[in-house]
Amino acid sequence: MQHPQYLKQWVLSPPAETVEIRLPRLDEEEPAVGKGFEVELGKFWFNEETNKWVRWHERYLVVYSQSLAASEIHGQQQRINTARTALDKLALKPGDDREQLSHKVENILKRYRVNDFFSTTIIEETLVKTRHVGRGRPSKNSPTEEVTSICLQLHIQQIDDAIKLSETLAGWRLYVTNAPTTQLTLPQAVMYYRDEWLLERGFHRFKRGSLPALPIYFQNEDRITGLMFVLNIALRVFTLMEFVVRLALQQTQQSLAGLYDGNPKRKTERPSAERMLQAFCNLTLYFLPDSTIFITPINALQKQILSLMKIPESLYQHEVVQNYT
Repeated sequence: MQHPQYLKQWVLSPPAETVEIRLPRLDEEEPAVGKGFEVELGKFWFNEETNKWVRWHERYLVVYSQSLAASEIHGQQQRINTARTALDKLALKPGDDREQLSHKVENILKRYRVNDFFSTTIIEETLVKTRHVGRGRPSKNSPTEEVTSICLQLHIQQIDDAIKLSETLAGWRLYVTNAPTTQLTLPQAVMYYRDEWLLERGFHRFKRGSLPALPIYFQNEDRITGLMFVLNIALRVFTLMEFVVRLALQQTQQSLAGLYDGNPKRKTERPSAERMLQAFCNLTLYFLPDSTIFITPINALQKQILSLMKIPESLYQHEVVQNYT
């Protein structure tokens, strides 16, 4: 598989002009989501059944994302710092077993994925000491013996060139398509990739998201089955909410603003179910002393979400006096 080599070669020496990637409906004052260029390569394959060569062209889309690069560089630097701390701690007490020390170094480099960023050397030194044999205070004529011991030293060298190269390649991705440019442009390919449905997202919601299934405190298998059944129903509701709202926003050329705390003007055409549900957390249901029910009026954002989901606003209205005693 030559794709990693292609990516490295093209990023370091772009064979085509790099252009900005702007998604549809992106405001002009907003920065581009990335940049990239295309490389077209011819492919061929021999069909043994027909005894003929099959030829076609593929477009390699080399795409860079600033936000992805910042995230990767930050994570890489954290791993390097943590690994360096562990190696320095190991260097203070290397022990006397060379094989064991080498194994510990390999485990640290592998655990933090920094094999290319450090060069380690183990130096073994043999020390010979003379000591007196027997008890009591030794005299000039007391017998002596030589004691041999092994002293290990761990030298650590950080490879700055490899780190710099990795930071240069950070944020770059390679997409491949056989669709012609007239059918799929570079920005469209990036948009479709960003919009793809990910099965793993549901698993993340079960593991540590808004629908956590772990830890499970039930011991009865029927209750565990029932819990997962209910969580699966909730996951289907979340997925349906996102599908309906995003499709409606796309069809009506709208966007939702006010879903992000601290940035009320930020807009999105792909709201998550969690953020949309969070928008309704300020509603309160009051049971008044005169036996009536009052609910907090819904705001413009909540009305917009209900409209996109084709849910009537009357669901949050209680105008009729109700007796709850």
